Amino acid sequence: MRIWILCLGLIGLVALSLAAVPVHFDEAQYTTWLAHQDLSYQTKGPLVTVVQSVTHGFEFLPQLVQVRLPAWIAWFFSGILLLWLGRLAGFDQDASRRLLILYVTSPMLFVLGMVHTTDIWLLFFLLLALCAFASILHCRPNQQTELWWLLMGAALGFGALAKLSIALVPLSLVVWVILRTPRLIVTPGPYLGALLCGFVMTPWILWNANHDFAHLTHEFGHLNSANNRWFYTVDWIPLLLLATLPVIFLSVFGGLRTRLDDLANEGEEAVRDMLRFSFGVLILVFVLKGIFGQVLLNWTLPIVPVLLMIFAMRMRWSSASTLIAGGVQIAILVVLIHPYAVGLSIKQDPFQKIRGWDRVVQDAARLSGPTDIVTTDHYSMQAWALYFWPSDRDGIDRYATPEGQVIPTATRRRNQYDNWDVLSRPMQSLVHIGQYSEDLAERCASFNELGPVSQVMPDGTIRSTLTVYRCQNFNPEPAWPVISRH
Repeated sequence: MRIWILCLGLIGLVALSLAAVPVHFDEAQYTTWLAHQDLSYQTKGPLVTVVQSVTHGFEFLPQLVQVRLPAWIAWFFSGILLLWLGRLAGFDQDASRRLLILYVTSPMLFVLGMVHTTDIWLLFFLLLALCAFASILHCRPNQQTELWWLLMGAALGFGALAKLSIALVPLSLVVWVILRTPRLIVTPGPYLGALLCGFVMTPWILWNANHDFAHLTHEFGHLNSANNRWFYTVDWIPLLLLATLPVIFLSVFGGLRTRLDDLANEGEEAVRDMLRFSFGVLILVFVLKGIFGQVLLNWTLPIVPVLLMIFAMRMRWSSASTLIAGGVQIAILVVLIHPYAVGLSIKQDPFQKIRGWDRVVQDAARLSGPTDIVTTDHYSMQAWALYFWPSDRDGIDRYATPEGQVIPTATRRRNQYDNWDVLSRPMQSLVHIGQYSEDLAERCASFNELGPVSQVMPDGTIRSTLTVYRCQNFNPEPAWPVISRH
């Protein structure tokens, strides 16, 4: 029954992903990086784009399926890994069933499975790392655990190629190891795992060494913020609970067990203690991060699996009641994703920012005609422009042209498109989408307005209007300002 729940959830996820969820700008940028594949990239590791290079080889599939197929697969197997972790923690059949229902109907995780970004791979590899470490705790003292350590090291390495925040996993475990099982420190396993992790991360290390550690600098830029508020230390907690598991508010009234009656063996109790400790450390980390700046919801993803396990084990609800409540919260999620289907408007649309860009780009392409270069005012708009621009080519080749770059300004952060340097050479013509750019116009022999294009919502509401320009005889003089922010 448990696998059927996961399969039914996957069917619903895929259907909604194809029918109602617009292409996110992160999906667009990771995909368009295929035009210039590299060992790593300015703002993310190489994993998502490498996976895209594989799925784009299936040219018989529609473009959106090529992009999102890996996310669906990673979501499905993340559910299986969560079941495995629950089993290692001593979950019985009822608790395992509730855990899987909570996973399938969690709005946050459901959305992560619908779009192919780094977060779904972070979820998969952090669960794999936790399962490997939990398996080590189940081994008897004299058993060989090196293979489990190698699996954990590989999981952390590949996870880092997607998102460096997977480092929170070993950081949340190291204190527990020192306090509870220091004997692990004097075994060869942790060091073999660390070596394999470093080896897997070789592409990222080489790229950063050749690019002044640009990605690492970008990540450290998240640690501080000019916008500091004391409530940032805790305001993410109710948002996390609401986004991950709205049913918990009802389950509190329905009853949560304060004590567990089941008997766990030594290995299972060690796994539970490890997960509780990791959970507490991660909460403390995000509270401390909130002192220096806002904590974004997706940053808290490493907390989510243990949060689901806590409620799956302690809820007094039956599996049927949990499934009904989960079905209700998925229905609410569907309304949030596509509010226009039930008569709501743009005011109730939390996804309005990412809607309508396919039409914007297609209208811009009709106004401008063929072009080799497209520029914009912002990297998200740049990603959508290169992703949606009409092409007669298939697979990876569709992203070869046009190329593009966001107009360089000293005040913005550097992004991967800046590494392409398309605006560093003279060219006969290019197309600009956005607002009038005086910096670009002064480098063009002529800079003519071709017409407006509008971001239109499904109900016909116009959210924003941009303008398409044609630049003739572009010359990159005077030199563009240096972008120093990462």
